[in-house]
Amino acid sequence: MTQTQWILLGVAAACVVLAAVVTATETALSAISRSRAERLLEEGHRAARRLLLLAQDPAPALNTLLFVRLLLEVVATVLVTLVYFDYFMATWARILYPVLTMVLISFIVLGVAPRTLGRQHAEGVALAAAGPVTALSTVLGPIPQLMILLGNAVTPGKGFTEGPFTSEAELRELVDLAEARELIEAGERQMIHSVFELGDTIVKEVMV
Repeated sequence: MTQTQWILLGVAAACVVLAAVVTATETALSAISRSRAERLLEEGHRAARRLLLLAQDPAPALNTLLFVRLLLEVVATVLVTLVYFDYFMATWARILYPVLTMVLISFIVLGVAPRTLGRQHAEGVALAAAGPVTALSTVLGPIPQLMILLGNAVTPGKGFTEGPFTSEAELRELVDLAEARELIEAGERQMIHSVFELGDTIVKEVMV
């Protein structure tokens, strides 16, 4: 392989790592409700105030993270494809190998692993990322917002001003508020929260 090809692979690998970090952050923020962020603030965590601001209005931050993640994934895919295109002469290899490579990377490195870590360590990841995410949303926030407006313009029916990406944190927040107002019992709240966790439980764990 040439030096240029190694450089392209290095940049692609960096994009994959950054995309994995963004995915873990996105998952962690989606798992943090406003009441949970308020509890972290009461416990004296330094970044909890910024996290609370994000939890109060999560859509801009989550939309920005989604945009950045997709951008990094696309860049990595293009760079890997260029390397395969230069390395192989057969057309089938130039098409098949990049597809197989990026599907595996997208599912394992950008899907399962970071989302698992983001959910397992939601509070730690969210607190650590609160500052950078706030800055990133301030700088890049208008871009996904513009894309949402364009998407709403070409989509039949009434669109959503903040995008259709419903946050799990919003649903968790509704459950927490219901318990705070004594509309449901604490045990019922825990049971509903466990439904969210069930989505990440593998079949083997359920059988056991």
